[in-house]
Amino acid sequence: MRVLFTTFAAKSHLHIQIPLAWALRSAGHDVCVASQPDLVEYISHTGLMAVGVGENLDLDVQMAGANRRRDDTEEEVPGDPDFLTHADLSGLDPEHRTYPYLHDAFALMADHVYPALSSGAMIDDLVGFARQWKPDLVLWDTHTFAGAIAATAAGAVHARLLFGADLLAHSRKTFLRERDLLPAAERADPLADWLGGVLDRYDLPFTEEVVTGTWAVDPVPASMRLPSDQHHVPMRYVPYNGPSVLPDWLSEPLERPRVCLTLGWSGRDVLGADRASVGELLASVADLDVEVVATLSAGQLARLEKVPDNVRVLDFVPLDALLPTCSAVIHQGGAGTFQTSQLHGVPQIIVPDLLWDYAHKTRHVESTGSGLAVPDVDRFTAAELRSMLVRLLGEPSFAENAAGIRREMLSMPAPRDVVPVLERLTAEYRRSP
Repeated sequence: MRVLFTTFAAKSHLHIQIPLAWALRSAGHDVCVASQPDLVEYISHTGLMAVGVGENLDLDVQMAGANRRRDDTEEEVPGDPDFLTHADLSGLDPEHRTYPYLHDAFALMADHVYPALSSGAMIDDLVGFARQWKPDLVLWDTHTFAGAIAATAAGAVHARLLFGADLLAHSRKTFLRERDLLPAAERADPLADWLGGVLDRYDLPFTEEVVTGTWAVDPVPASMRLPSDQHHVPMRYVPYNGPSVLPDWLSEPLERPRVCLTLGWSGRDVLGADRASVGELLASVADLDVEVVATLSAGQLARLEKVPDNVRVLDFVPLDALLPTCSAVIHQGGAGTFQTSQLHGVPQIIVPDLLWDYAHKTRHVESTGSGLAVPDVDRFTAAELRSMLVRLLGEPSFAENAAGIRREMLSMPAPRDVVPVLERLTAEYRRSP
């Protein structure tokens, strides 16, 4: 069969798709990956067929502009941290499960975020390509609704490929339930309005399948999964770090515990800036008897007055190779870093950025005893973080509990084992009236 993957132009969101794409390709299926033109060359380096749709997303430029506007004015603008708090769907307390709250969160995403990630030009091009290429199955990043629209227009089966907790389906279920309790005249649905308007251009009706897909491929372990009525296909997370070379020093014997410190890809190519203070992060480890491997960009380094003697700084190192040698990891809560840490059973300290499911991740590491989380990233101190790291390294229960999460993840089907499931589901839904 022909399988079309699609994501908006962010490397971190592409990475989650590569192992399954290659599993399908190795099983003999035709595979293509579609994104904005600024990701096409990177896709081609994975060995998969790439197609550019729409115009350059230039996400880093957009986010840098948002950060400049935030600095120049007191107004909240799309992309800045204060703005993003209003789109947070990870809260499970009653305050964040009401119709007014979820309405406003979906309105913000439908007005500012989703149309930027799936622009009209991208959707038009992807619809045209899908109608010409005729995929049997479209697998789309959960933020890239262009994939659902193109699949619907081309008559293809489609499903979401999740990168973390399924906040969309979980929140959508609550939103629809709360909305339907209201009088008909008060039942606004911003996400359906936006998607419905786009679908109208192709004379297609809006359905809930365009929001959540026919099913979802889910890399999240069952203990962390949110309740949902949707069919989820579990798939073990397999790290993809892009082209990399194994450093010689990684194979050398350790003389003291190694700690990884990273702010991941997401802060660089999705948010455009780090919320946490890199200086405070490094100061927290300066006087500890540990070896720290910190992945920092040139821009992050330029803002530092000093790098402690026990810190090895690199722009990039493959986490899949580094983390098995580490006793702890400090990171911002990005999907790739979080799941790679889980896969290798490494205790975590999350210094959360405003990423999609950061609150759910922090709840999970603390409830399972596999890590700790900084409660207030805007006010944390080096001393506070130092104390957390000392505790993480000194209490064996953290490593034991992290090992339990690793066992759970290893019990999930690998991407190659998911291929027959996707073949069966695609055939089943293509036969459905």
